Amino acid sequence: MRELIEALNPVHLDLAGGVAGAFFENPFLETDPNGLALRFGRKSEIQAVIEDLCRVGVLTQDAQGVRLSATGTTYGDLLEWVMGLRGEDETLRSQVVAHETLARLREKLAVRQEEVSFILDAVPVGVILLDRLGQVLKANAAAQNLKVSWEDIRDGLGVPLDALHAQTYEAELETSPPLAITTRPFQVAGSETGLVVLIQDITVKRQMAAQAEKLREDFFSMIRHELRKPLLTIERSLAQMGPSKDELPLALARSATEHLGAMIDDMLFLARLERDPLAVSVGSGVSLKFLLAGCDLAFRQKAAQARISFGVDLPESDLLFMADERRIQQVLGNLLDNAFKFTPDGGEVTLQGIRRGDDLHFLVTDSGPGIPSEEREQVFRKFYQVRTDAGRQPGLGLGLAICSEVIRAHGGRIEIFDAEPVGTTVRVSVPINRSEPI
Repeated sequence: MRELIEALNPVHLDLAGGVAGAFFENPFLETDPNGLALRFGRKSEIQAVIEDLCRVGVLTQDAQGVRLSATGTTYGDLLEWVMGLRGEDETLRSQVVAHETLARLREKLAVRQEEVSFILDAVPVGVILLDRLGQVLKANAAAQNLKVSWEDIRDGLGVPLDALHAQTYEAELETSPPLAITTRPFQVAGSETGLVVLIQDITVKRQMAAQAEKLREDFFSMIRHELRKPLLTIERSLAQMGPSKDELPLALARSATEHLGAMIDDMLFLARLERDPLAVSVGSGVSLKFLLAGCDLAFRQKAAQARISFGVDLPESDLLFMADERRIQQVLGNLLDNAFKFTPDGGEVTLQGIRRGDDLHFLVTDSGPGIPSEEREQVFRKFYQVRTDAGRQPGLGLGLAICSEVIRAHGGRIEIFDAEPVGTTVRVSVPINRSEPI
C-alpha cells in the first residue's frame, strides 16, 4: 500500500482515494471525467487524478470512458488503501479473506462484463444505462446506431431526472426517425438507483398504422356503398310507382327505407368516431339562437302529432360558441327523439341552452318514466336499450353512444339527472371557446 500511495501525486491524494473507492465499490462503473466531476466536484483536478491512477495501474481510460483495471499486487494495495480511507475496523484475517475473495471475483467480473456487453449488443432495441446522476454507464450497439444521445432524449422528454428515477415513463419523440422511449429505474442490491432507457425506431410501426388506417377507410367506404345501393334501388322503385288507391303500404315502405338508411349511417359514423377524433371538426362560431330555433322547427310537428307539449327556451341575447354545428344538431336531435319516444301522451318536453362560466349547457327534459340510476352510465354504451313498462323501444341503441362520442370530441361531457316532479333531464356541457377537438 505504501508503494501505491507514494507513487501517486500527493497534491491530489484525497481525491484519488475517493475516485479509486468509487470504482472499487462498483466494478461495473464505466464513466467519463465529467461523470466523476459530478460525483466529487473539483472538476479542474479530475483529469489529473485519472491520469495518475491510470499510470499506477488502478484505472484505464480510452475513447469508451474510464473503468477499473486493477491487476496483480496493485489490486491488493488498492483494497488496503480504500479500507483505510473508509475507517474500516476489520481484523487482518478478514482483510486477507476479503482480498482473496475479491481477487477471485475480479476474474469472473471481467468475463461477466464481456457477457453483459455481448447480450446488450444482441438486443435489437437501443439500451442506455445511466447512474443516479444521469451519466451514461453503457450504451449498446443498437442505441449507438440510432445516433441519438441521452441529452437529446432527455430534452425531448422534458421530464426531470428525479421523476424518471421514481417511476416508469413512456413517450414518443417526433425525431427523425421517430422514437418510442421507455425509461425504468433499477437498483442492484448494494448499489445506487440507476436508470435504463429503451429506445425503438417506430418508423415501420407508423407506416403500418397508416396503411391499416387506409385499409379501414377503404373498407368502410365499400361497406357504406354496398349497404346503401339496395336502398337506393328501393327508393327509385317507390318513386316510379304510379298513384295507388291505398297509399299506406307505400308510406310504410318509404318510412322503413329511411329508417334503415339512418341506422346504416349511425353505425358507420360511430365506427369512424371511435377510431378518428377528427370525424368531429370544431369550426367557426355557432349561433345558439339559430341552433335552438332549428330544433324548435324540426320537432314542432312531431310534438303536435304525439300530443306532447314542446317548449324551446330561446335566450334574449345570442351567443356564439365553437363547435361542429352539424354534429351538435345531431346530438340534440338524438336527445329530443329519445325524450319524445319515452314521454306519454299529454306529457312535456323542453329544450334549453344556458351559459355557465366558460361552458354552454344544453338541457333536454321530459316527463317520461325516468331512467334508473343504475342504468345511467350504461345507456351510453353501444346497443344498450332502456326497458320500460311498455317493453323494449325500437332501434339499435346507438343514439346516446353517438352523443357521448361527439361531446367527448368537443372536450365536453354528458350527464343524466332526475327531473322534477317526474322524468329525466339530460345535460350536455361543451366549452364555449374550444377551437379544436381533443
